[in-house]
Amino acid sequence: MVEKIIGRLPELSGAQIARLEDELRRERQRRAYSAGGRQDAVHAQEGSAPPLTEVLEYRPYEDGYLQLELRRYVRRDGSARERGPYWYFQYHEGGKRKKLYLGKTDDPEGELQRRRTAGAANMTVRDVRQSRRT
Repeated sequence: MVEKIIGRLPELSGAQIARLEDELRRERQRRAYSAGGRQDAVHAQEGSAPPLTEVLEYRPYEDGYLQLELRRYVRRDGSARERGPYWYFQYHEGGKRKKLYLGKTDDPEGELQRRRTAGAANMTVRDVRQSRRT
């Protein structure tokens, strides 16, 4: 199967090759994440610094979108390290873009619901306390 793919590379356009490279990189990252070894997944392109944040998955959800991000940082010795991937929920409120950290989870939708429920419960407790003071 690999030989067939390699044999057909000359037929691909530049955009198709770029897409193939992106998919191969994502598949490597998924496999490294599944195996639990993120340090082995650092692949910086020659001559360029890796991006500090890379979006691995993006999906619309309710009034915003869920995003799986891989975070990178460069150590003093120049080596790159990766953290994550972490889930975030991005949405708009009051004309501003907001970003809510959900963390490392296999169920970002459930985690978002738990945080929203906890946030609503905290607001209710605050409101009750405020009403008692007045």
